[in-house]
Amino acid sequence: MSGSLGLGLVIGLSVGAGGMYLALRQPWASHGTPPADAGVVAAAPADGGVKKSPKKRVKRRPPVGGNSGGGNIVAGGEDGWGSADYVEETEPQLVALTPADRALEWRGDDTSPPKQTIDMTSGKESRPLDDGEIRAVIESQSGGVQSCVVQGATNTNLSGTITVRMIVDGSGHVTKSKLQAPHYMHEHGLLSCVKGALTRMHFPSTGAATLVTMPINLT
Repeated sequence: MSGSLGLGLVIGLSVGAGGMYLALRQPWASHGTPPADAGVVAAAPADGGVKKSPKKRVKRRPPVGGNSGGGNIVAGGEDGWGSADYVEETEPQLVALTPADRALEWRGDDTSPPKQTIDMTSGKESRPLDDGEIRAVIESQSGGVQSCVVQGATNTNLSGTITVRMIVDGSGHVTKSKLQAPHYMHEHGLLSCVKGALTRMHFPSTGAATLVTMPINLT
């Protein structure tokens, strides 16, 4: 993957007990040799930062019985519900993650760029997608992938870069894909969710396959 430029597309999403933000960044296309899968794009710190204390919400209990006569409500006894009683509700706590849960790993298909062939008889242009075409599709159609990332990190304080790599064929459909993400997210169905979202993305038809890399920052 070549150098990166800020796309300016930042989406803030609050998840479970922790807040997180997703940011898509450019460039998307890789027309040359892809980087080795063993490379780590981003790694979360081993301690994961300081765990947030669960927030408490106070909810008022309703009074027992009706009061159709319009008189004053009388507080209940030891087991009753009075007009001044309250209940404390605690938000879900963050999942306790181990270093193994946070470790980044690749899963998915072989996304090596296919060999390009030139059809001199068709008379039609055959070329890979350009950066502008890729950017337009990702800006408008990547919401499903982002939802998968948010779902996979719910109630955790995971952070880092989720890298999605895909092969887009000449007709504009994603045929192969793989992603690098924390082990915990893979074990909670991230890959299958992302693959389903990618099948709903449609790129322009250019007649040639393109390797597209989409980094998603999770902080």
